[in-house]
Amino acid sequence: MKMSNYTDLLAIFGIGGAHPGGLELTKTNLLQENLKNKSLLEVGCGTGQTSFFLHSMDVDVTPIDYHPLMVSKANKRFKESKLSLEAQQMNMMELLFADNSFDFVLSESVLAFTKLSKTLPELFRVMKKDSILLAIEMTKKDSLPSDVQGKLTDFYGLPSILRKDEWESVLQQYGFHGINIQTISLSELEPTEPDIDPSILIPDEMFDMMQAHEELTAESSKHLELSIIRATPAKN
Repeated sequence: MKMSNYTDLLAIFGIGGAHPGGLELTKTNLLQENLKNKSLLEVGCGTGQTSFFLHSMDVDVTPIDYHPLMVSKANKRFKESKLSLEAQQMNMMELLFADNSFDFVLSESVLAFTKLSKTLPELFRVMKKDSILLAIEMTKKDSLPSDVQGKLTDFYGLPSILRKDEWESVLQQYGFHGINIQTISLSELEPTEPDIDPSILIPDEMFDMMQAHEELTAESSKHLELSIIRATPAKN
């Protein structure tokens, strides 16, 4: 899995909860789930903000991320708070877990950056029967101009940007059912205070990239939605 420059940007600035709505949106959705005595895999845990919250709720959480700097910053967070929690560096396309290991999988703005034909089968494999996948992902509206879509895929290193119905279709293709997708307009989401842990040395080009990100966000936001995706693997 290739690391995009945008992923490097998030890692160097140590930005937790980068998706619109941030941790508060994630909390709102997690608190609607029954996570008592459940084993939860957080894929793309970033700096560990959500795993920290889950651990505080006594959830058995396993955090993983592909980016070594993200893993380092997550473990720094856990160590400073004296948590018995450790993030692991791992490729989502080759998960180092046995089949049927987890009751719940959480993905916050991660799946869209991956090759779904590789990552969804791996998630399916490690999930138990009747387990839940909860994913928070960007979806496009029909109004998204092709030139703006091209800017988004190039800048963020996205294989593609899917509509709500395309997410449902691809999940079904790789064995998921009971799919529920709730879309939220980006304008409905309250701005959130970012959780950051910046590196000591930040290259100048990263500040330029941050500005480009903000400009692209302003240009594209009216053509995008946030989708809360909930699905179950169809296992006998």
